[in-house]
Order: sequence, then structure tokens, then C-alpha cells
Amino acid sequence: MEGQIYPLEPERAADFFAFFDDVAFSDHPEWAFCYCTYYHRSDEEGRALDEAHKGEPGDWPRRVLRACAAERIASGGMRGYLAYAGGRVVAWCNVNDKGAFGRLCASPELWDEGENAKIKAVTCFIVAPEHRRKGLASALLRRAAEDAAAKGYDFLEAYPQSGEHDQFEHYHGHPAMFARCGFAPHKALEGYAAYRLALKGSEARPVE
Repeated sequence: MEGQIYPLEPERAADFFAFFDDVAFSDHPEWAFCYCTYYHRSDEEGRALDEAHKGEPGDWPRRVLRACAAERIASGGMRGYLAYAGGRVVAWCNVNDKGAFGRLCASPELWDEGENAKIKAVTCFIVAPEHRRKGLASALLRRAAEDAAAKGYDFLEAYPQSGEHDQFEHYHGHPAMFARCGFAPHKALEGYAAYRLALKGSEARPVE
């Protein structure tokens, strides 16, 4: 593992956008429009966005979602961690209070209204092509767990796809990485599972 890790703050927005504009999806441009906003929107919000921009040029999602990300970063609504090497961002992990992700809140499979636990969620990892397989995703996950525990969260939750896929489809993180870091399956779902790391009490397990 190399470099330093910092939480996303408004003053680091320029670094975030330098990464997403030119590096994050340099070898997978089909996803370059997202700016890691997908899990912040429910399906209903996504449809409303499509309707609002109907008839605009086909590149509108990148422009509009970049602006959405900028607004969320400025307001503190988008959280996560940036990993740096050589003075520039080379990896990102989207981590926030579970309630901040509209798509999770709208999912009957993943949102339990009756649960009293304080949960932080990890939705996405993105690593620059030349920095993959160097332990950056695990390092970002460890930092997320440490900070979540320090802030009194009960669990850190993640949603890896089941089985083997290419590096892009495993943008949630690989199940094996979560197992190595002390996570345990919490709920099996179609094609993926919710994993949890207990951060408090007798169930808590260290992130190695």
C-alpha cells in the first residue's frame, strides 16, 4: 500500500473532480458520467432527473451529475475517503451514514425501519488502473472502519456482489476483502449480500 488517505471535505473537491474527470474511468468510459452519485439517488429520483432533462444532448448525465456531486460535497452530503500517491488522488471509497444513500433507504431488502443500530455504509471503491492490486481498497476500508467506530457507529455495512466478476463489476468490493477485514455476511440477497463489521460491544472484530 502506498500514499496517504484523507476524508473528502469541501476543500478537497478539486482533487475529487480531477480524479473523476480524467482518471477513475479512463479504462471504462461507459461509467464516467456517474461521479459516484448513483447510490445517493433512489429510482424515483433518477426517473425525475431523466424527465427533467428529456430532449437534452446525450452527454447531459455527466454534466448534471458532476454538478450534483459538487453540491453534495459542498454541503457535506457526500462523504468518503481519497487515497493519494505522488500528490494526486489514485483511489476513492464512498462511505456515509446509511441514511444518506437514497437508493439504500428506498430498498425494502436493505432498509429496515425498525432497526435501531447506527450504521455506516460503504457503496463504492474506485482505484486508478495503475494502482490496482496494491492494497488501496483494503486501506480505505480500514480507515472507514476506524473512523466509524470512533464516531459511535454500531456497524459498517457493505454490499459486494456474489461470485467472480471483472474488476469493474466488483466496484462494491470483493467478498474476500470484506472477509479478510473481519466482516461477516448479514443478509443474502439475489446476486449479492449485505456484509457487516461490528464496531461496538462483544461482537466487534478488529480490521486487520
